[in-house]
Amino acid sequence: MKRALATLLSLGMIVVFAGPTDAASKKRYYYSSNDGYAQRYPGATPRQLRNAWAYDHAGHYFETDSNAFPVGSRGWWEMKRLEQGGRIR
Repeated sequence: MKRALATLLSLGMIVVFAGPTDAASKKRYYYSSNDGYAQRYPGATPRQLRNAWAYDHAGHYFETDSNAFPVGSRGWWEMKRLEQGGRIR
């Protein structure tokens, strides 16, 4: 009886763990530090999101071009101010 029970349990474990698996059925989520910026600026490109994030975090590289920022972001306003010589109309 013990042998039959052990055999059934081992077969059950094999069936459970050796079930059909494929890569498409497993969804992976890769965390991006730009997720919050993507929600704030839904029409922005990945380049613009990267620059907006880098501008807000001191010590990170960002491009000094207003086109490299999402329109209306803090970095965009600062670059527009610098490009126009310190005044915005």
